[in-house]
Amino acid sequence: MFLLRVKRYVYALYARLKNRYAAGRSLMRRRKLSERTKLYYGEETKKALAVLGTAQTPRALIRAYGEVKLAALRAQQETARMYPADYFPFLEQAVQNVIDGAYDESFPLPLAQGGAGTSIHMNVCEVIACAANETYAAAFPFASFRAHPLDHIARFQSTNDTFPTAVIIMVYRELEEIENGVVKLQEQLVKRETEYENVLITGRTELQDALPMTLGQVFSAWSGPVERDRWRFNKLRERLRTIPLGGTAVGTGFSAPREYVFAAEKELRRITKLPLSRSQNLCDQVAHTDSLAECAYGMGLCADNLCKFAGDLLLYTSSLCGEMKHGEVQYGSTIMPDKVNPVLLELIRGKCLECSALAGLTGEYSRGGQLQLNANLPFMAQEFVRMSEDLTTSLGIASGKLTDMLQINSGVMEAHLSSSAALLNVFKDVLSYTEIKSLLPEIEKARIATKDSLADFLEQHTALERNVINEKLDITNLTGYAK
Repeated sequence: MFLLRVKRYVYALYARLKNRYAAGRSLMRRRKLSERTKLYYGEETKKALAVLGTAQTPRALIRAYGEVKLAALRAQQETARMYPADYFPFLEQAVQNVIDGAYDESFPLPLAQGGAGTSIHMNVCEVIACAANETYAAAFPFASFRAHPLDHIARFQSTNDTFPTAVIIMVYRELEEIENGVVKLQEQLVKRETEYENVLITGRTELQDALPMTLGQVFSAWSGPVERDRWRFNKLRERLRTIPLGGTAVGTGFSAPREYVFAAEKELRRITKLPLSRSQNLCDQVAHTDSLAECAYGMGLCADNLCKFAGDLLLYTSSLCGEMKHGEVQYGSTIMPDKVNPVLLELIRGKCLECSALAGLTGEYSRGGQLQLNANLPFMAQEFVRMSEDLTTSLGIASGKLTDMLQINSGVMEAHLSSSAALLNVFKDVLSYTEIKSLLPEIEKARIATKDSLADFLEQHTALERNVINEKLDITNLTGYAK
């Protein structure tokens, strides 16, 4: 009995020690994590978190806002000497760290917010000031200067000119990335246009057999909208590059010295390596967002074109048609081993439908501006991030994995075309409309499967000579202009 009590005591002691050890390890892990992810924001960001909730501010916007701040701070120092010479390198490094993503955990605010972006601007200013002050104090512990988020970091600036400038930079880069994806897709389509220039397929209108064409012509038709998208994005970037930096609150430039404005614009171009230019009508640039809405509509058109492309391929790769085949990306069913789902095409269509809807929503946000400002700009920025992700993903799939895996069943195409009564339409200039109509019931009974069997049928049922029939069924006559 005594030994049993001792045994129980030892087990209980071991359990308590084990729990304490685990708790200690957990506390150490939490401390290490806290040290790794030190948060540099201040009271205003905490107030915003209480209202808006927590989310990660998009990396692309943090980078762009950091670049705007770096340009503004350098312009401050160049024109007003606002910071001690030994402090400014620490300030520059803090902003560079923001640009590079070192403090991303300190930007926890969602883009869905009121205030036209003021919460994010406060957040950026607090992080820069806190990080710079910390490193400066460590290097110069007896120095008294400390930068203030508003009195220094936001000097000569308003949310209403810096936030739109950051959004424009972000969207400009998104358009560049999307345009690169469009170019790659266009190259793939043009390549296949040449590759399949002698492969015949049935052209269809309203989902009904119409006239013969080449598969190369099908790819050529698909490349047309993509080429227009490429041109469109190039023009959109050209019109987007004007920025409101220096306009401050309502576009009047209140509190911003002229020499600062010019210096900030020049420095921002140098930092971003983008062809940005200050708007000649800052009141307009601060108040209106139609240039951004135009970009959203352009992205929506690109999504619509991709949606049509994917929709066509869904028909061609369906079991009902079978003229093309969607490669197996993953198992298509838990109970049907032979099932192959067109997951890439469905993913493209789903993302493009979302992008198109978001483009319309962005337009609604744009038209919701009032008087001298559009407070919906953070919501517009949020939709641009989502649209960009949708389009870059869809374009990457369309120009990469999809076109690589797409199989062309030329034998099925030839069989469909040869057995289609629509092939009689090419004889319209040598047979009357009524004659062709009268042949349709007979040709359906004959179950034509090849061009040769069609030629035999026409030779038997019409007065056409064989050489005329063969000439009409030649690929150059089937798919080109009438001679």
